[in-house]
Amino acid sequence: MDRNMITTLVDGIFSKALQARRMLERDATEMISLPLAELAILGRKLEPMIAPEALERAAASLAQQRWQVPTVELSRREGYAKWAGDYDDEVNPLIAMEEPATLEALGDVAGKDVLDAACGTGRYAIRLAQAGARVCGVDASEAMLAVARRKRDELGLVADLGKGELTSLPFADESFDVAVCALTFCHLPDLRPATAELARVLRPGGRLVISDFHPFCLLIGWRTCLRRPEATYMVENYLHLVQDYVAALLDSGFTLTGVREEVVDERLGAIMSGEAIERFRGWPGALIIAARREQTTETEDA
Repeated sequence: MDRNMITTLVDGIFSKALQARRMLERDATEMISLPLAELAILGRKLEPMIAPEALERAAASLAQQRWQVPTVELSRREGYAKWAGDYDDEVNPLIAMEEPATLEALGDVAGKDVLDAACGTGRYAIRLAQAGARVCGVDASEAMLAVARRKRDELGLVADLGKGELTSLPFADESFDVAVCALTFCHLPDLRPATAELARVLRPGGRLVISDFHPFCLLIGWRTCLRRPEATYMVENYLHLVQDYVAALLDSGFTLTGVREEVVDERLGAIMSGEAIERFRGWPGALIIAARREQTTETEDA
């Protein structure tokens, strides 16, 4: 096996595939023929280097992957309405990467007023209430909220869980000491309305923790999706670079206190095979940003 040649071909395939995908996203289909043709040529050059039994294994593996079933694009509301019933039951490597770092960034919340913005099925709202916080959670999906309320009631916890949009939170100014918004900003076409609202409802000096898909994942084709036998349902995602998150937070009156980029490694061994970990080792999967609301915001100064 010619390692150098394989490296060259794989790098070329990766580069051309990424170019083609970005052109499709921009609807530049009239220009896509060249990168697709380059991909076909590079693939033909790689095939003779692969053992026949490996090709057979690959064919069987691909038959089980989402590329072989129809894909259906859904809005955020449609996607989470369909997903709510078994969202908590699915193994999610992104959550496995994101959750420990987010909880660490949140720190001690006992006795504090805490907002779980876009709370979903209450993944953080429940944990924060158990940790002694006075919790409010809002989400745009009634189906996800129903799951969160059931979990809250089964555990005998106190948490106010209601419907609300991240860009128009149903709370008075300066209501909270801490806010968390997990895996949601990737569904927003514009980050600033959400960061401005989070700044509004936080008290001066209040802390915010945001977690999200790392932009690298979206660039290479990973998506928020739920897989069903009949189709893979893709929930709308928007690409934001790290600098976009930073700019939106700074413009809304926050000071950054921490940024973490969680990567695929052995920590995912309980939910991913060794082969899968090696495929994606070192790839950044989750972005976690901690920030503090300044004493005054630009809006207040005006």
